[in-house]
Amino acid sequence: MKTVLLVDDEPATIEAWTLCMQGEDCNVLCAFDGNGALSILGKQRVDIVVSDWVMPGLGGALLCQTMKNDAALAHIPFLMISGHPNPPAFVSYDGYLRKPVDMETLISAVNRLCAAKKRPLY
Repeated sequence: MKTVLLVDDEPATIEAWTLCMQGEDCNVLCAFDGNGALSILGKQRVDIVVSDWVMPGLGGALLCQTMKNDAALAHIPFLMISGHPNPPAFVSYDGYLRKPVDMETLISAVNRLCAAKKRPLY
C-alpha cells in the first residue's frame, strides 16, 4: 500500500484528492502548507508527495527544493499541481499537472512516479 502525502491550502481540494487516493487503496496523509508537510515527513514514511504550488507560508516550490536538498527526503517523488499555466522551471519536481486535474490523470501520475522512484542508498 502506497502512502501519499497531499499538500494544498484548499480543504475542498484536499478532500477530493483524498477520496481519489483512498479509492486506489492508498494510505493518505494531508498537510495544508509546506511546513505541515515537512513536519509529517519528519515522522512518517511517505512514497510520494502531491503538492499545490502556491500556498501561504512555505509553498510547493520551496517544499520541493527543501526535500530535494535533504538526503533523507530527496528520493521521494514530488508531483507539483498548479493552476499556473507555466510550471516553475527552477524547481526539480518529478511531475507537473495543471489544475483542474481529473482524478484518472492524478492516479496515473502517482502510480507512474511511485513505480519509477529511486530508493535511498542508506
